[in-house]
Amino acid sequence: MVGIVILNYNSWEDTKKCIDSIEETEKRVSYCIYLVDNASSKPMPKELLPYLKKENIIFIQSDKNRGYSAGNNIGINQALEDGCEAILISNSDVRYESNSIGKLYQYLKSHPDVGIVGPKIILGDGSLQRECMCRKTGIREKYLLRTRFHIFFPKYNRKYWGRQHDYHKETFSVYAVLGCCFMISSACAKEVTPLDENPFLYEEELILGIKMEEAQWKTVYFPESVIQHLHGQSTKHVKAFAYTCNIVSEIYYCRTYLKMKKWQIWPLYLYRTMLYLGRAAMYKEFQKGLKSYFKETRKELNKSRHLRR
Repeated sequence: MVGIVILNYNSWEDTKKCIDSIEETEKRVSYCIYLVDNASSKPMPKELLPYLKKENIIFIQSDKNRGYSAGNNIGINQALEDGCEAILISNSDVRYESNSIGKLYQYLKSHPDVGIVGPKIILGDGSLQRECMCRKTGIREKYLLRTRFHIFFPKYNRKYWGRQHDYHKETFSVYAVLGCCFMISSACAKEVTPLDENPFLYEEELILGIKMEEAQWKTVYFPESVIQHLHGQSTKHVKAFAYTCNIVSEIYYCRTYLKMKKWQIWPLYLYRTMLYLGRAAMYKEFQKGLKSYFKETRKELNKSRHLRR
């Protein structure tokens, strides 16, 4: 059986459509959906109540929103306890095509050395998302490729995102797939989870990639499985907050996983801050979030280096 973890936070309509797409397209594989609500401030609509009566949907209410990784850990832990052979992590804004879940599951079953497999991702505008991290994101990658300086290193950037590969048809090994949708075997999950709950949002794929490498599990991009990702739906109303989370998580990742000193992080932080200020000059949401941005990012900068979990 496949355990499908869907994390909901004030995205009830998207969550319902995600579940509908699973029920409409997945007929070959036995599955159980673990719907984890991350302490939403909006009540569940009446339209979703009948779903909770279904035998293959388990609703789990978190008492507090501790972030993406913490919420998913709740579902992962329950799926492992229930004996699921594989676990699908899914954003609520993902829509599934015919047998896309079954194809991921069959790939894992036929490749026991692979711990994580990710699908082909079609964006809301119909374009193909050609992005998988094909190497570890170290200090050099953070500065040269995860900033706008990437335009000066086109070949390096192309290799980092694996764009020499045919994302339409080619199956290939990667360092990490995107976190909106991927499937992990239970054997692998027992070794690399729980997910690091220190980042509230973002950097999860980079951290998981490091854990996969250390545990010697392979990660694979598998385009025979196809999903649609309505990218950004979950954060479109809280863009300033999401940006702040991104930078706080980046600082944590750089210090904890890359062992960077504060002086090594500061230039990157200043670059991110300039981008925030540019947005604040144009958007009221970013202006209102300015105080919080400096409070949260400086607090993370001033922490002593965390011990890794």
